Amino acid sequence: MGDLVLNGESNDAQHLGRGRDFCDHLYDRSPFVRMAMSLEWLAALAAAGGTALVEAAATDAWQMARDGYARLLGRGDEDHTRLTESRLDELAVRVESAGPETRAEVRAQALTAWQVRLADLLEERPEAEAELRDLVARVEELVPAAAGQIWIQRNTASDHGTVNAVQHGSQHVYRHSPRNPA
Repeated sequence: MGDLVLNGESNDAQHLGRGRDFCDHLYDRSPFVRMAMSLEWLAALAAAGGTALVEAAATDAWQMARDGYARLLGRGDEDHTRLTESRLDELAVRVESAGPETRAEVRAQALTAWQVRLADLLEERPEAEAELRDLVARVEELVPAAAGQIWIQRNTASDHGTVNAVQHGSQHVYRHSPRNPA
């Protein structure tokens, strides 16, 4: 197998041995790598921001999260801030009115829309990154992941079926072919 070539330079031991310097070298030389890295951090931060927001709905952290996200997404415009507050209030009502067994589903349904809004914000205003990171950290501090969460798993096999299931761990299933009685 031949050497990987990026921007006309081979991926040899000299470059690979330099670790971060090699990545910096690529970043400096390739607008495509730079763009991919930018999109990657943008998507990751938007995902973290959306997750923190929907997890805060219907918790003690909601008012702080609501105010912070409204200010951030409102971008200093009163009308835009009011629209964001209205959307946030709608989210809170939907989560609060859902029963405990469907709250996770309601949050999951709302998550994508908030992630897209945050990704759009970061794309339009990259300087909002620090404020969003700070907001996510403050919300996550108040709403620890899965705090008090009850996980329910139902698995059913019928006839000659087999169920392999696991929660919060890993599972390795090895199947062997049936032996022919000879």
